This record gives sequence, C-alpha cells and structure tokens, in this order.
Amino acid sequence: MHGAWSGRELVEIAAQTLRDRDRALREEQGVFGLDSLDEVGLHPVLGEGFRLAGLGVYSERVYAGVIEDRLIRRDRERCDLVLARDPDARLIDPVAELVEIDRASGTLFEPVAESMAPEGAVVEAGEAYWLEVKAVSQVSYVSGTPRPNSAYASQLVGGPAADIVKLAREPTIEHGGAMMILFAQDIETGEHDIGVMFHRLLDQDLPVSESVWETFEIEDRAGNGACVVALAGVRL
Repeated sequence: MHGAWSGRELVEIAAQTLRDRDRALREEQGVFGLDSLDEVGLHPVLGEGFRLAGLGVYSERVYAGVIEDRLIRRDRERCDLVLARDPDARLIDPVAELVEIDRASGTLFEPVAESMAPEGAVVEAGEAYWLEVKAVSQVSYVSGTPRPNSAYASQLVGGPAADIVKLAREPTIEHGGAMMILFAQDIETGEHDIGVMFHRLLDQDLPVSESVWETFEIEDRAGNGACVVALAGVRL
C-alpha cells in the first residue's frame, strides 16, 4: 500500500484474510466457525493478514493523549491495531520519548537528552493508521452454545460509535478508523444492517470521513451465514 491510506484497501485485506480463515476452518471440519471468534480472537487473525500484505502491525499500542499531561496521566487508552507502511519500522510513542527526556533533563545526562533520537526506521503516530476493531453476531456464542444476540442492535452501533469518539479526540494521530466485523444470517441481512449502522453513526454527527464494506458468505454452523467487514474512516 503506497501513498495515502485507503480504507477500501484495508477492508479488502481484512475481508480476504477472514475468507481464508473461514476456508481453513471448513477444511479442518472444526466444530466452531469463523463467527465463534470474538473481537479479541479476531485481532491476531487480522494482524497476520495485514502483515502478509506487507504492512507493519502493532497490537494494543497506547494513544499519546495530550502530551502536555504526560506527567499526570499514568493510564492511557490503547488501540487494537496500529498499521504502518514499513513493516520493519518502530512505532514511536511520543509520550514515552518525552518522559525519557524529562528524566534526563537537569541531570548529568542532560546533553544526552538534548540529542536523543530513535535509532533505525521509525514511524510517527501521525503517519500510522490507528484501527479499532469490533465484532458482533446475530447469533452469538455463550459458553460455547449459539444463541440469538439480544444486544445485537446496540452493539452494532454503540461499539464503533465509542471507537470513533476515542479516535477523534487524539491530537497526535491523523489517520484512523473503526472496523466492524459483522456476522449475519445472510448477505442481504448483513448489508442492510451495516447500512443502518453507518446511517446511525452519521445521525449522531460523528466525524465519519468514509464508509466502505465488503460482504461474503461463510460456513453456517450456528445461524450466521455471512460476514461483513466494514470500516468507518474517521475525519481527524
């Protein structure tokens, strides 16, 4: 992937990755299908797909937040996946870098602090793509048993809405989006419901810059026969 970040390309990579995983599960003839994975279980699957596509992938990386508050903010929120165009680059945490300089300043190491610079290839927070991932199923697994998801509608909108708000308030990033992995009864239902999700997000006046998705059939083991990979790009 070269040039500006493309939400369409990210969706295509994620959808192909999940297609491949669904195909592998079919060949294994496993009891559980792709839709048995929750969002935490999907993170490494998607991460590996982005790596195979030539991207750098960083899991559970902290947001910088307001850098000026670095001395009083100990607990920082984390992003599910952060992507870079250089697979070998190190993702810079501006807060950690400045904290080290703060510690060295005013000490015998102050000359070192003034010249501190990361070694090797690096990627700044503003160059990377910050991706939050949510998953929701019409039929979800509870203790290994598939059941209709009574919270389906609220999860479908509430999860990405919260992620969009989180991304939009981060001052150090410039590219990001909220990805929804939706498991639905069939393709028609999935595309309808993902369209409703995007409309609800816009109705809340959230800063959505693009709405892209891709739908494909999956092995129906529990009542979900389709997967929709959708991305709400965030206007930052």
